[in-house]
Amino acid sequence: MIFNKIETDRVCIVIASLLLSVLILSANAERITTTVGTNNTDWSIARQSDSIKFDYSQYVQGSISPVEYRGRSLEPYHSSYEEVDVNDLRLRARTSARKGDYASEGLILLRADSANSSEFVLSIENGTFIGEFIEEWPAILRSSKSLRYSGQGINSREYAGNNLDYAGSSLLYNNELSKDSGIDMLLTRMNATVRGISLSPNDTVLSAQFMPTKETYYSITTSSTGIADFKYGFFSPNAGLKKLIYPMASEGEERYYGDYNITRSIHMKSDFPRYEEEDDWISCCSAG
Repeated sequence: MIFNKIETDRVCIVIASLLLSVLILSANAERITTTVGTNNTDWSIARQSDSIKFDYSQYVQGSISPVEYRGRSLEPYHSSYEEVDVNDLRLRARTSARKGDYASEGLILLRADSANSSEFVLSIENGTFIGEFIEEWPAILRSSKSLRYSGQGINSREYAGNNLDYAGSSLLYNNELSKDSGIDMLLTRMNATVRGISLSPNDTVLSAQFMPTKETYYSITTSSTGIADFKYGFFSPNAGLKKLIYPMASEGEERYYGDYNITRSIHMKSDFPRYEEEDDWISCCSAG
């Protein structure tokens, strides 16, 4: 069974902070879901993008302190979050802090283009089938964040995801914290292929490959006085046959308790060329 579904939807970008400047230019999103089903396994792929330009800047400096409201003293507290998800480029950040001195500055840049069409081609011959999904919806997402805090406690988390790759940090229970981080992610195009046997009732998927051409940089420099967690994962394009899940080719996790100065940098890249291109749509992951 072959099932193709195309929808028009909206891409949602959510930002919450104290002081911010935002520019968003957006058209309707493109969403495509394709499923290949056999008698014992299902392979599917879902993609969504938009032609969008998004720029965000934020600066906060002050003292988290009690506020008198209707005769009551409200507990001092700061909370902020950022969330972006466009064509499998994902950014999530959360910060919560109690009474203390707080300063932060951040920038986010997003560019995405869904003008090109996506295509799914199915070929069946001599009892075998090959399905190819071709997508050219380029997108680039950049983020930088600086944070300084001294007080009764702060938690700061951030996560960057590029298709199935990821990197991030969790800085928890800090009375003193400084952090400078940068994220650069690029998606140029994506190819996916599924192969199998088409002999009803014994249709079987033999292999599946998910092949986005992408690049990710994640860097962080921090002075932590609590718990510092760091994680990353770089996936394999070849799915396991039993559950058609794409395993990690490389992944790691670190945890530190106490007072540490930590610098960490990760670069992940995969390239699956399909077409000869004269010029890149946009230069990747340069500083600034």
